[in-house]
Amino acid sequence: MGRVFGYVTVGKGQMTDEEYEIFRAYYCGLCRAMGKAASGVSRLGLSYDIAFLTLVLSSVYDDEPYYDNGRCIAHPFKSSGYVKYDAVLEYSASVGVILSYAKLADDVYDDRSIKAVLGMLALRRGAKRAKRRCPDTYEEIRNRLENLSRLENDGCRIVDEVADEFAKITEMLFTPDFITDENTKRALSWFGYNLGRWIYIIDAYNDHDDDLKRNRYNPFISAGGIDRKLTELSLTLTLSNIASAFELIPFKRNRDVIGKIVYISLKQKQDSIINKEVEK
Repeated sequence: MGRVFGYVTVGKGQMTDEEYEIFRAYYCGLCRAMGKAASGVSRLGLSYDIAFLTLVLSSVYDDEPYYDNGRCIAHPFKSSGYVKYDAVLEYSASVGVILSYAKLADDVYDDRSIKAVLGMLALRRGAKRAKRRCPDTYEEIRNRLENLSRLENDGCRIVDEVADEFAKITEMLFTPDFITDENTKRALSWFGYNLGRWIYIIDAYNDHDDDLKRNRYNPFISAGGIDRKLTELSLTLTLSNIASAFELIPFKRNRDVIGKIVYISLKQKQDSIINKEVEK
């Protein structure tokens, strides 16, 4: 199965206009940061998932973020607010590029995709710059992805085992060195771990039929099929763990915005995928 990001989605109707603009400011700030930290083409790897990572880390970071307004290539005729480049955005931008490059490499391995090969060539320079900025993070991601690939290549039949390996990646991403308070770090660790576990399982659930057609690895296929009720229960318990960790994080700002994503957006995403499968 392809490692797909994009499950942390934000609907404008799920929060106030002001809250939505805060999230958009981080999303736009991350887009600009990826261009600055890596390369313009690296912005193609922009995702809500990494924007959410940026929002969470910035909201516990001691330094107050700075906002600005401006136009960009994507929206040349409309000025919009964005969070200016800082330590959190530099880190998140590098992480986004590294993960995008790894995803393309995975697509090349799984599907022999020419499009993914071209994408890797376009991102190569940006990935090298991201590696120089965050060498420890790069190596940790690479090692974890190798462990995950080994489990997938071996056809691991235990969903929790492969989900655990992916969850360790997101756990690490939510606990960078610039977050120094140990209590905050513990809460972020549990938050990131469960978010990664949820993303991996919901992705495997969502991709089951497509992976079956393409003869690609999927833990549910290796396990003999999906027990839908048991899987939904597991996903819901994982969402509950994310919420419990959220309540322990000492946010300095943006708590309501993050809370609505945790309590509303993730559950709606899960329900839309499960209900789609049930209706088949």
